[in-house]
Amino acid sequence: MDAFLAALGTSGVAAFLRSSIYVYPVVNALHILGLALLVGTVAALDARVLGFARTVPLRDAARLLLPVTIGGLLLAVLAGMALFVVKPQEYAANPVFLAKLCLILVAVANAIWLRLRTDWAVALGGGPVAAGVKLSAALSLLLWVSVLTAGRMIAFFGY
Repeated sequence: MDAFLAALGTSGVAAFLRSSIYVYPVVNALHILGLALLVGTVAALDARVLGFARTVPLRDAARLLLPVTIGGLLLAVLAGMALFVVKPQEYAANPVFLAKLCLILVAVANAIWLRLRTDWAVALGGGPVAAGVKLSAALSLLLWVSVLTAGRMIAFFGY
């Protein structure tokens, strides 16, 4: 694993990101933009599931927000991977970074699990929002806020 991380850190992409005073900040900004799109739309959809803005049909909210959520996730992951290669050994040794990755996996798994539930389909169809769906939405909010918090804490607990 150390050899792989060392190879990442000496790759052309890593060298390019480290050598440019413009590219690294742009990639960092893209990572933040991706997170904003992701967490902002997740928060809006989860709030709707939890009973806010009841005049907006859940199906319409999901149809509008989910593509932006997925785009934000993809942008955040791709930019995050680019940021990772700049200091892969340091990030891989940082327990807060590892916690962030675990939180992302759990948050994505929660989202997938929710979309596969029959009661999600019922809620999208205009039926009642089941307690399990509401619990998943509340967990989603908690997880994504935790991801953001962990992301900010990486710099303070770096090695």
